[in-house]
Amino acid sequence: MSSYKEIKVDIDGAVATITFNRPNALNTLNEGMHVELLDALKELDPGDDVRVIRLKGEGRAFCAGGDMASIYGKYFEKVPPKGDNAWELGESRPFTDRIWLRTLADRHLWLWSYRKPVVAQVHGYCLGAGIELIGCCDAVFAAANTRLGHPPSRAHGIPVTIGQWPIKIGSLKAKELLFTGDMIEAPEAERLGMINASVAPEDLDAHTMAFCRRIAHVPLDALTTVKHLVNRWDENAGVRTSVYSGVDFNTLYHTTPAFDRFIEIAAKDGLAAALAWRDAPFKKADAEKKEKQGATS
Repeated sequence: MSSYKEIKVDIDGAVATITFNRPNALNTLNEGMHVELLDALKELDPGDDVRVIRLKGEGRAFCAGGDMASIYGKYFEKVPPKGDNAWELGESRPFTDRIWLRTLADRHLWLWSYRKPVVAQVHGYCLGAGIELIGCCDAVFAAANTRLGHPPSRAHGIPVTIGQWPIKIGSLKAKELLFTGDMIEAPEAERLGMINASVAPEDLDAHTMAFCRRIAHVPLDALTTVKHLVNRWDENAGVRTSVYSGVDFNTLYHTTPAFDRFIEIAAKDGLAAALAWRDAPFKKADAEKKEKQGATS
């Protein structure tokens, strides 16, 4: 195997484990980690000695979202036109944004279509881009105290795949989670069908590895056949077209006044200030709700 910077790869018999290795950044997904993940999967693709892939995260989180500094930094500066002629005025932000989002969509769909089963072992936080990653996996096991959700939908964007939530958990709950940006814990995610099982944190590693080894007893041809057949049902339901629609709708989201204000605050005062601005109304409402519950108890 090649050497990697943002991930680690270990092979134990028929199971290969890819570990996100940005613990100080809570394994937020940046360009390097995303590309290395796909490169490792390409290396592990030939042959059937490795039949199952396990994804996990080093440190306190599986993946706490996209790397916001690298994602939103490109919005901070405006490129001046090169001249006065139409062809010298350059590209608009929505068009360059759409190209980047289409690249992300293609990467996630490639992971979803990967011929070997991919099993996610989730702990800590699974937010934003983390939701997209597990949405493309074939099985997901999470520590019971894991928190999952997509807070960015409150002010600055939606995941292009939205974790395939409409198919996995239904339209009503998908809308609720995206309308509010609220996080849920693993037992609720299991109840909704977002993950396969909520597991005691101390048992998560052994539980997930045992599942990987169990399905590795099945010939790769059979695993691939079942995976692609089940995926075909989702494709017939329109998942691939819907993901590409997510690109266009997220491009539109990035032209809204709320997104512009988020970028304005982030560029001036930093991303932490922009996040505080985004979440302030929700924290206030939560505090008022808690106060009322305390008064009636």
